[in-house]
Amino acid sequence: MEEQAESKERLQRAPFETALHHAGYGCFQWLLLMSCGAVYAVCALSTTTLSFVLPAAECDFNLSSSDKGRLTATPLIGMCVGSYFWGNLADARGRRKAIIGALLLDALAAFFSSLVQSFPAFLACRFFSGFGIIGATGLVFPYFGDFLSLRHRDVMLCRLEVFWTFGTILLPGIAWVIIQDSRFNFTEPGADFQYTSWRVFVAACGIPSLLVVLLLLPFPESPRYLLHANKLDQALQVLQRIFVVNTRLTEKDFPVESMMAAVDGEEEEIVCADTNGNETKTPLTWNQRWRNFWSRKKMLVTPPYIGLLVLCCFVDFGLMFSYYTLMMWFPDLFERYSQFSSMYPEVAAGVCEVSATVTKTLEEGKNVCPQSIDDAVYIHTLVVALSCVPTALFVGLAINMVGKKLMLVIMLISSGLAALGLNLVRSSLENLILSCLFEAIVSCTEAVLFCQICEIFPTKVAATAMAVTVMCGRIGAIVGNVIFGALVDEYCVVPIYMFGCLLITSGLLCIILPKSTRPARPQ
Repeated sequence: MEEQAESKERLQRAPFETALHHAGYGCFQWLLLMSCGAVYAVCALSTTTLSFVLPAAECDFNLSSSDKGRLTATPLIGMCVGSYFWGNLADARGRRKAIIGALLLDALAAFFSSLVQSFPAFLACRFFSGFGIIGATGLVFPYFGDFLSLRHRDVMLCRLEVFWTFGTILLPGIAWVIIQDSRFNFTEPGADFQYTSWRVFVAACGIPSLLVVLLLLPFPESPRYLLHANKLDQALQVLQRIFVVNTRLTEKDFPVESMMAAVDGEEEEIVCADTNGNETKTPLTWNQRWRNFWSRKKMLVTPPYIGLLVLCCFVDFGLMFSYYTLMMWFPDLFERYSQFSSMYPEVAAGVCEVSATVTKTLEEGKNVCPQSIDDAVYIHTLVVALSCVPTALFVGLAINMVGKKLMLVIMLISSGLAALGLNLVRSSLENLILSCLFEAIVSCTEAVLFCQICEIFPTKVAATAMAVTVMCGRIGAIVGNVIFGALVDEYCVVPIYMFGCLLITSGLLCIILPKSTRPARPQ
């Protein structure tokens, strides 16, 4: 009898991880995975939209390689500004609200960018597109992770990466259907207002952002966020809701009547499921919110979290410097290979030689600006995207067996070697194979890094830490795109060596990452 009483008391006042454990794992988490996965797929779609705009809009905007570098860098600048904004908004007002607001802004920016006629105005719209989409990209991981117990968190978060791959697969399909079809060219001959097929494609890429908002509306706010925001009764209600969906029982059957948040050495907070609903805490005042805001920032800039944050920022900087730059330029490089093959059918050449030759030929006036993209460009881009599927599935299955830290080290070093190998290819086929190898490895790496961040930072600063890391990654992507755009025509060997060296260095630094600062999972 004493053991039963002790068990009942333990459940009446349990830590959050124990309460989440008793809420169960099942239908609710899988439904949320589908919705968050759809959000992440849309993030991939929106983030990579410009990869097909580069070759398609080249004639309309009279783009040079440097202009293309500026174009791909502009939304990244928006991401850098937006990531910190959305991270603070999520920590202050909630993960779900921030994600929905970010998606709506991205959709609005996509529609406006399809309408504007000047290159500067197009750049401005893409800035706000990046500002918006980074909120959803950076927050979908901590939001989804807050509904997962430690036992299932790593595997389920890595499964999100499969949806990113779906988004990158969907993009060349949409581009192929719309950009190549003359029926989507709504421009009258001699008209001042241009609405060509690539503009329709840009607008179409904004529609999914609106649709996935509808998928998020039925789901509640993060229970971890509600607990740390002193909305204690709402946090318990969310766990009861998860319990009902997973077990098909009633809320009264939920075995935890109250929770204590004993995270990071804070004082315990108690959530009481009073039948009269009387046990609630006083809402925070603005002064308290302001003090809590600076308290979170102070935690991030004190040991050991400041060192971890700097390390994660450097790793994401090197990762996105390489990955995002090559991802955005792959269609343009494939198009250059297509033009080179049409001019010199029997000549073998490397990536840098092809790029320099095509650029020089166009400058000398031996060829006109291509009015359409070769079908092979869409096919090759689709093949590169499909190559990521096996890796995304493998990471979700193997992350618990291999471990996040070891997986980060292996993936970063191997992708760095693949990037260095781009200097050795001598044909379009070799370029495609190595591009597939690079993309397959590096595309899942940031997801593993995000899982690591969710583990090593406390809940109340996890979103901000994620946002700062993502911001540094986007700064790396900006620098990479600007450098690649400036050097791709004549000295592309330089950025390729930079890609490989940064990835390998980042992989070696990941060796010193800790395993976790989270409490042990309940048994």
